[in-house]
Amino acid sequence: MSRALFNQQKLEMLKVMQLFYFTLLMMFHQTVCLRMIREDCEQEELSRCAKPLQLLQTTTNITFEREELDKLCPDLNSGLRCIQSYTRRCMTQIQRNQFNKIYQGTTELIKDLCQPGDFQKEFLKHSACLQTVRPQHDNCAVRYREEMSSIFKVSANRTTHNQHQQHNSNNDDESDEEFVKIVCCSFRKYLDCSEFVTRRTCGMETGLFIRDFIHRMSDTLMRNYCEEYYKGSNHCSNEFSSASLKNSSSAILFTFVGISIAIQRNS
Repeated sequence: MSRALFNQQKLEMLKVMQLFYFTLLMMFHQTVCLRMIREDCEQEELSRCAKPLQLLQTTTNITFEREELDKLCPDLNSGLRCIQSYTRRCMTQIQRNQFNKIYQGTTELIKDLCQPGDFQKEFLKHSACLQTVRPQHDNCAVRYREEMSSIFKVSANRTTHNQHQQHNSNNDDESDEEFVKIVCCSFRKYLDCSEFVTRRTCGMETGLFIRDFIHRMSDTLMRNYCEEYYKGSNHCSNEFSSASLKNSSSAILFTFVGISIAIQRNS
C-alpha cells in the first residue's frame, strides 16, 4: 500500500473519529443532506436505536448504583440489537464490517458493564467519586468540542481549495500527516485531562480506571491510526497541568448516527 493511500485511509477514519465526539444534534445538522443507502433506512431510526446509549456519552454521566445499572442494562442491550438490525438492513457488507470494528470497543464495554464480574465491581466502586468531578470534565468538554470543530473546518477548507487548484502531492502528504498528528494528539490530551481531573479528586486508581474506560470505547481507532502518538513521544507536546486544565481536551461524546453516515459517505 502506498504512503499516500495509507494517509488517505487514516484521514477518512479520523473524520469518523471526529463524528464520534459530537452530539447527536450537531451531527444531524452536519449530515442532514447526505444520502442514505436505502429509501426505507432513515437517520431517525438509527437515532432512536442509539438513544439508550447516549447515557454513555460522557464518562461522568455514568455514575449509577447497582440498582440503577440493573435497570439501565436492558435498554443498553436493546439499543445494541437495534443498531445491529439497522446495519444489516441498511449497509453493505463492507460498510457493516467497518462500522462493527469502530464500535466494537463500546459493545464489549457494555457487555462487561452489564454482567457480574471484575469490571462491573470496579465501575460501581469508582462511580460515586466520578460524580464529584463532573463540573471539571464539563469544562474540558466545551474546549474539546471547539477544538475538534476548528480542526475539521480547516481540513474542509483545504480540501475545497485543493479541488480547484493544481497541487503538489508531496505537500498534500505532509499536510495530511500534520492533520493526523493534530487530531491524535488532541485525543491524547483529552485522555490526560480526564485522568488528571479524576486523579486529583478521587485518587490514582480511579484516574486510571476512567482512562481505561474511555480508551476502550475508542480502542480500534486509536490502535490503528494514533498508535505512534502516545504520551511521552516526541510527536505530541506533553503540556498539561492544573493551570492548563480549562484549555485541555475531554469528554467523549459519541453518536452511532454520525459514524454510520460517515461510513456510508466514504464507501
